[in-house]
Amino acid sequence: MPLVYDTIEYQREKCLEITGFEGSVKSLTIPEQIGGLAVRSIGRHAFERRADLLEVSLPASLRRLSLFAFHNCANLRRMTLYDSVEDYYDGVIRQCSELETIELYGESPYALMKEMLGDNDHAMSFHMHLPAEEICLSFPSYALIASENTMARTIQFAYEGGGYAYRNCVHKKEIRYREYDRLFSFMEHDDPSFAAVIATDRLMYPHDLDEVSQMRYTEFLRGHAAEALDLFIKRGMIDRVRMITEKGMADEDAIAAALRTASDRKETAICALLMESGRKVNKQDTGLSLELEDW
Repeated sequence: MPLVYDTIEYQREKCLEITGFEGSVKSLTIPEQIGGLAVRSIGRHAFERRADLLEVSLPASLRRLSLFAFHNCANLRRMTLYDSVEDYYDGVIRQCSELETIELYGESPYALMKEMLGDNDHAMSFHMHLPAEEICLSFPSYALIASENTMARTIQFAYEGGGYAYRNCVHKKEIRYREYDRLFSFMEHDDPSFAAVIATDRLMYPHDLDEVSQMRYTEFLRGHAAEALDLFIKRGMIDRVRMITEKGMADEDAIAAALRTASDRKETAICALLMESGRKVNKQDTGLSLELEDW
């Protein structure tokens, strides 16, 4: 096995700590046990600066993510892990600038989620798999800007972008959804593209979503359907495309533009979905229907 590991004692248990991987790997899956011993820890700097890593799946047996375990993995895009992680150390996913999606399993993943959000200032989406439901929330990027106040002889700091405020909605034992949803009035003007991601997440997974916020998200997507469809087609996110079209948020022009994008990118399944939606919209408006030959 190309995994490199040490035998350690963690919380009075003889177990294993993963310290690296020999050779190249794009999709890394770490098992729960090796040789009868549980994998409890990822060691310091274990996968730091691994440019080959695209996705990582960590086991439910894991209890510790050590300092800079996946620091500066420039192409890491997806991570799957469990709320079994009790010890999360500094810099685990820092400077992982392409990390877009984190799949998080467990009964109470909020503390771990908060740690991870504080460790990375880039935009990230969390898909939480709870025992009774699924929740998907996205968090925009932010930057901490330092400026010198020469008169006061001090350095002043300010946060730029909505990401810091959105992160403050996550607490160790809960997520404050009302606070999260209220921030959308800022986000839809600051970054309409990412606002579309937030809106679709909340409408597809409407945990604790009040009627006012639901209407605001829906109206935003109706007004930005063409841009939203273009974004999700380029990401290959057919579930988002389906939600927008099935709920009637896209008009004929938006669907036609999206169909051209999907056709150019050879997204066959999305093309079929858009054509069916286009037929329904066209019949409602004109009594005619779109045909494959039109494209």
